[in-house]
Amino acid sequence: MRKLFVWIPAFAGMTILLLVFPLGVFAQAATLSLDPSTGTFNRGCSFSVNVNIDTGGSQTDGADAILIYDPSRVTANSITNGTVYPDYPGNNIDAQSGKISILSLASVTAGFSGKGVLATINFTVKDSAATGVTQVKFDFDPLNKAKTTDSNVVERSTVVDILNSVVDGNYTVGAGSCGVGQPTPTPASTQRPRTGGTGDSGTPSSTYIPPKTLPEGGTPQFTATLAIMGGVLTILGIFGLALL
Repeated sequence: MRKLFVWIPAFAGMTILLLVFPLGVFAQAATLSLDPSTGTFNRGCSFSVNVNIDTGGSQTDGADAILIYDPSRVTANSITNGTVYPDYPGNNIDAQSGKISILSLASVTAGFSGKGVLATINFTVKDSAATGVTQVKFDFDPLNKAKTTDSNVVERSTVVDILNSVVDGNYTVGAGSCGVGQPTPTPASTQRPRTGGTGDSGTPSSTYIPPKTLPEGGTPQFTATLAIMGGVLTILGIFGLALL
């Protein structure tokens, strides 16, 4: 009877823990993310995006990152393998549909646990791309863990998909120069771009104001007349002082 009284509180305690903290809370979850996840990239410019993985502390046998992008605005040029897994047997770029597949596997003897770069994707913004926001997003269905054609992270020695969340990329296509963000519009009344010449920086220049020219003070003849009159007045003044 004493043992029964001991087990009843223990059982009740476990029941309360399961109600308050379901089993799913203790499960470790993995994340796939793009870095950078935002940015402005102008027409004709190239940029690179890292596909990062965080296994959430779990040992994993591999990961699949399936990404969708708009092929009318950006071109996916190449995929550079990361170092978290030793084997990448299924990397592929479908330029027509705008789909990128990164398939990676751990070695037979050791899995991967931790954070790192799964792969790096190199893009180029098309010269004809429409300006504005464009997405590079993961093909990921969080409600269907049995789906094998989307992005997933496989737990070590199981077939369990532990991918719990993804961070997509939202990028702005600009019309400026490479390496320079979309400029803030400047009112036309004050914008005066520098033009022509080598080393033109394209920065606004100040408005040119020609130097003012002083008007002529008079003719040479008028100046000579004033000089003679001044001399006469000076002489008369001297005589006047002598007579005093």
